[in-house]
Amino acid sequence: MTSLTPRRLAAAALTLLVPAVAFGWIEYRNMTDLFSVNFPREPDVSEFDYVSEYGAHIPGRVYAVEDNGSRHSVTVIDYNDTEDRYHDIADKTDDTNLHTMWIYDQRGAIAFEAAKLRRRGEVLYDGWHHIDRIEGLNLVLGHADGSTTYAGLYLHARRLYILEATVPAGAPPQGLFQQSLAFLDEDGKQIRYVLDTEGVRTRIQ
Repeated sequence: MTSLTPRRLAAAALTLLVPAVAFGWIEYRNMTDLFSVNFPREPDVSEFDYVSEYGAHIPGRVYAVEDNGSRHSVTVIDYNDTEDRYHDIADKTDDTNLHTMWIYDQRGAIAFEAAKLRRRGEVLYDGWHHIDRIEGLNLVLGHADGSTTYAGLYLHARRLYILEATVPAGAPPQGLFQQSLAFLDEDGKQIRYVLDTEGVRTRIQ
């Protein structure tokens, strides 16, 4: 029998069949940042000043639950109504670059945050993922103390969503949390798309 490497074990863990909502967990819905996710309980919410790859200061919020040595969080970076903040970037060459800087900073946000995540531990899994055809990235990281981080990154409607579940050694895989994210419209309805061969999304729900 062929043994599984840590990377393959992590990938297999992502495909485990798990209940829609684990015992004691809740479906948390947030209409400020337009998402829902499974949490062990109602999260604590904090705001912070996020510094983007290009040096813009963008408002961010963290929704987090810490319990029994585990931490589950959703970080949302809201790029809406932030174009003017790029005027404050010291190393811009001229005002004509502001529009492209604003767009490229968002488009590269997943890659920028994923690079930072990869430096935090041993990468056990690193692959493309989507939720309802909203493309993103899944990462699984192993740490020296035996803990594991399950992360997901997605960009939708000018918001970057970063999911992280860090659990101690021996804890069950956290695919339930990592893949429980749903995107909502302003009426609270879940958004789903189809993708064409060029990657263009069309909403179907």
